[in-house]
Amino acid sequence: MRNKYTFGGLDRHSVNILRLISELEGSYQLLKYMGFKEDMDTLDEMKQRYYKLYFKTSKEERHSSSAG
Repeated sequence: MRNKYTFGGLDRHSVNILRLISELEGSYQLLKYMGFKEDMDTLDEMKQRYYKLYFKTSKEERHSSSAG
């Protein structure tokens, strides 16, 4: 049976972004313990981008929920 999904079908809510960050953090730790510095640096750049997105999204969600 073929898995079906929709690209971009998961909402970009703060909780989903945190799930992504958690996965990246876990991968980062494995890379660190195995000594893959270049890949750690790549993931670190990605993590920074998603942390910024998380804080922005979280703030927007708080403001929209308090405005309504």
